[in-house]
Amino acid sequence: MKLVIRFLFILSIINLNAQIEQTEPVTESSVRTQCYQVVKGEVRDRNTSELLPGAEVILSDNEGNVLETQLVKEDAAFSFEVNCTTIYKLEGKRADFTPESTSFTTTNEANKELKLLISLGKGDINFLIYSKADKKEEKVAEKVDEKIEEIVQTKLPDALPDESVKTTIDKQLNPVYFDYDSSYLSKEAKVELQEIVDLMKEYPRMIIQCEAHTDSKGPDTYNTWMADRRANRTVDYIIKKGINSSRISGKGFGATQLVNHCSKDVACTEEQQAKNRRTEFVIIKR
Repeated sequence: MKLVIRFLFILSIINLNAQIEQTEPVTESSVRTQCYQVVKGEVRDRNTSELLPGAEVILSDNEGNVLETQLVKEDAAFSFEVNCTTIYKLEGKRADFTPESTSFTTTNEANKELKLLISLGKGDINFLIYSKADKKEEKVAEKVDEKIEEIVQTKLPDALPDESVKTTIDKQLNPVYFDYDSSYLSKEAKVELQEIVDLMKEYPRMIIQCEAHTDSKGPDTYNTWMADRRANRTVDYIIKKGINSSRISGKGFGATQLVNHCSKDVACTEEQQAKNRRTEFVIIKR
């Protein structure tokens, strides 16, 4: 009888504890509502727009720590679950192609789907590599240029060039052109850019903006990206030639400012399309 009573007593204690656990308040620390989004897209060949199965897609945080890696299949599609209001880096790789990466920031909207396209090209370089000697030489050139500009501004009058000089300047600002799906500067483009460099050295107060454009063949997001690359390469080249970075800037306009009728779905010759793949130069200050 004592054994039965002891068993019932222990059982009542267990039931009491279970009731207490069930009635404990749920605190903010115990249950938190998470905000997630999904980033998905495809990996394609930049030149042919074909899918690239077998490519590796890497998701990293803002510090460069790898969070997840996916090897895309025949559909070349990738998909990652990401946190809201967070900065991420997405990188695409495949043998015989140049790796490409992009950064993006998620919003605070839960369950939102983000679509990104990774375009891999062969032989493209996303960035310029400078040696230590180049960097040192560039810094010296910038300081010299700043000093010259300071001296000129204190000694030259504020008057603008006369109309004949203005006309000459405008005629010297010829646009430079690019090959299809490329941001590389051709030999002809570098010749034109050298004339602009010489002109900016002749007029030390001159400030110029490089406005880069594409044809209408590719998607709008890709055209904007390519135009930015062309603007950046143009600006980098001029700066490397000794022009202070405060005097030259760049902006990409994609295919929003065509010089002819060659919009999407309009049949044009390659020569007509090529006229839109350009960087033009606008004088902000003489």
